[in-house]
Amino acid sequence: MNYKLWFIAARPWTYTAAVIPVTLGAVLAVAHGYTFDFILFLLTLVGGICMQGAANFLNTYGDYVSGVDSEENASCPQLVNGDIRPNAMRNAGIISLLLGVLLGLYPVYCGGLPVLICGAIGFIGAACYTTGFFPYKYVGLGSIFVFFLMGPLMVIPSWYIQGGEGILIPMLGSIPISFLVMAILHGNELRDIEFDQKKSIVTLAIRLGLKKSIVLYKCLFFSAFFSLLILLLCTDVFSRTTICVFILIPFFYKRICKLSINSSSELIRWLAKQTGKSHLIFGTLLIFAEIISLFCKDNF
Repeated sequence: MNYKLWFIAARPWTYTAAVIPVTLGAVLAVAHGYTFDFILFLLTLVGGICMQGAANFLNTYGDYVSGVDSEENASCPQLVNGDIRPNAMRNAGIISLLLGVLLGLYPVYCGGLPVLICGAIGFIGAACYTTGFFPYKYVGLGSIFVFFLMGPLMVIPSWYIQGGEGILIPMLGSIPISFLVMAILHGNELRDIEFDQKKSIVTLAIRLGLKKSIVLYKCLFFSAFFSLLILLLCTDVFSRTTICVFILIPFFYKRICKLSINSSSELIRWLAKQTGKSHLIFGTLLIFAEIISLFCKDNF
């Protein structure tokens, strides 16, 4: 087995999209007075990563068998190049899904019905992005669904698994990072808009067109900061230490202000790669600010 090929096929650099919401849900629970259970957190985290890995494998498989991927635009070219067999890629996705389910059994037992419901929806979402009975990427729902799948549907169960009660706090707390995880996928669709049009599939970027897709991409970044501001001003979901996240605005603005309808394809591809990093930086700073608040006697 060529481990390097499988490492690239797994795309572990994308796993932060699962790590951030799972960690945020647990940290929010602790910040609101619930006891942190490291074993449960670890099981939840690894289970979420397995689901993300499964989505990556099955996405690669689905794009290949649907004829969407080519040597020119494949983000994971192992199937196009013939380095990995399609059935092996599909089986890797199925195994990752089952492993995620196995790791989630005890957290579901501890967290109860809300965790079971979120887990079941997440399972279907990971399995059906480009495969299964409803490959929703190809009907323009990919980036919309991921807002929920990689946002509240990960933060909420992580909150309940740590003993949290009530759905409002984790649901509201997930909103800022949900906008940015949606931006990751929309950025990818924006990058691939020319190739996807040739393959006659429909994504949200194709439905909107290049100009409106660029506007949406920028609005998703704005919405992440604006929703956090509203939560800080009007709720007690986050502590006041999270105001430090706003130091990121100049850095993000400098990046996305370059994007326009006249931007080169190279710039669009570069920005698409940077979106995942932006989600990671924003989410990490938000989490650490919330952790720091636990050690502050005077929370502003």
